[in-house]
Amino acid sequence: MILIKKGGVKITGEILLFSSIVITGLSFLLFFISMVSYIRMGEMKLFFISLSFLFFFIKGIYAIVANLTNYLILFDLIIIVLLYIAAAKK
Repeated sequence: MILIKKGGVKITGEILLFSSIVITGLSFLLFFISMVSYIRMGEMKLFFISLSFLFFFIKGIYAIVANLTNYLILFDLIIIVLLYIAAAKK
C-alpha cells in the first residue's frame, strides 16, 4: 500500500508504522529519563519536559492504534507549547 509518493520515492504503510513505533518507544524512554531527573532534582522545567514527552508518547500510541495521520497536529501543538514553557520558565 502506497501512502505517500513524493519525487519518485514511495513510502509504504509498513515503513510509516515502523517509524511510529520507534518514535513512540523513544518518547517513552525520554519521558522516563526526564521524569526520574525531575524526581531527583525537583526542577519544574524537567516536569514540563517530562509532560511533553508523555504527550508525544500518547500521540504515538494513538497513531499506531488508529492508523491515522490526520488531526495529530493538535498534539504537536501541545508538545511545542510545553517545551516552550519548560525553556522559558526561570
